[in-house]
Amino acid sequence: MSSLIHIPAKQQPVINRLHETMTQAMAYAAAIADNAIDDGVPLPMELVDSFAADYERIITSLVTAATAK
Repeated sequence: MSSLIHIPAKQQPVINRLHETMTQAMAYAAAIADNAIDDGVPLPMELVDSFAADYERIITSLVTAATAK
């Protein structure tokens, strides 16, 4: 993350944790894709949709935080 962005001290630990978690999640997703390709077995779209909904909730929370007054 850029050091040019001002992040309040209270938010720093949770933002760092979210960043670490999302970095891990991207690595897991890449591994899932590799496994599906290697095995020739697609991931059920219902599972993909479920993960997409989870990420939409994360984005909604972050937008709420970004627009808080």
